[in-house]
Amino acid sequence: MKKILPSLLVFACLWASSWTERPWLTHGKVTPLYGTMRTSYIAEITYTHPEGLPPVAIKVFIGDTPYELNLKRGRPEKGIYRSAPIVLPPGEHSFYFYAEDEKGMMDRFPRYGEKKGPFVGQKKRYNRKPNLSNGGVYFDYGDEKDIYTFTVNYYDPDCHPPKSVICWVNGIPCPMSLHKGASSNGIYLVKRKMKAKPNAYYFTAEDFDGAMVSLPGIGFIRGPVVEKTENEEPILSDWRVEPNLGGPKTRYTFYVTYKDPDCDPPSIIQVVINDYPHCLRLHKGKKYEGTYIFRTHLLESTDHRYYFYAEDGRGGVRRVPERGAFHGPVVIR
Repeated sequence: MKKILPSLLVFACLWASSWTERPWLTHGKVTPLYGTMRTSYIAEITYTHPEGLPPVAIKVFIGDTPYELNLKRGRPEKGIYRSAPIVLPPGEHSFYFYAEDEKGMMDRFPRYGEKKGPFVGQKKRYNRKPNLSNGGVYFDYGDEKDIYTFTVNYYDPDCHPPKSVICWVNGIPCPMSLHKGASSNGIYLVKRKMKAKPNAYYFTAEDFDGAMVSLPGIGFIRGPVVEKTENEEPILSDWRVEPNLGGPKTRYTFYVTYKDPDCDPPSIIQVVINDYPHCLRLHKGKKYEGTYIFRTHLLESTDHRYYFYAEDGRGGVRRVPERGAFHGPVVIR
């Protein structure tokens, strides 16, 4: 047993030595990475052999097609090998290199899989389509008061920002904005309120060169489930007219602040002056919470009367004062 053990150790060392004495392939590439059918593509790899053996075969495989490489610079056992100009059909290609020495030892670059490219266009630069993933909505379930956040991941392999990323909610396009990450590889979102009805959505994106993708590829995603909530009436406050005293040439401004607890903008918002309604316009703030105004000239009188009236479009009505009217302004010469 003692005599056998040293022999086994020697054999193992020799086996390990022969295993490492194989060719090495490094720095493999095909240039240019992007082009057209008229572009000439060149494959290049660095070959090194620890025993100083030249390759008996050294090739690049682009797709399933092998192309021979020849020594371009250095020595056969340690040099740079390069292909003749290669013409490729349009499309997205992939490649790897293979070398073998006279002992039958081989190497492959990359060791497994293939490197992407070249990307060959027919008449112009080849465009790789973007990708949409992880599309969804937060929350899946809620009511009409909740704000729902739609998100999707956008990735462009050519590192170009998108022309658009859109969430289509019940057929309505909702443009999305970048929330996190890079414009070519990030999370896009849009927030909106939802009505209590059957809801569905899907995502689309258009890239730098006009290529379009959708998620899902066919159809749509059902949701979110939205429960109906009772409508709350709008609130009118801070009403006034400025100035309270003036002449026929004075310009009078009627102010009122509109606020809706359900964030409904007014379908009707008016000031009724001497029994004639006038539509107000948003002066400051948001449509569902802002100050509305109406400007006008008035005839001479000490008995002008006015009140404000609003509807939220969902049955909510507000009038101030609830009965009668405010007096003013006083218009004298």
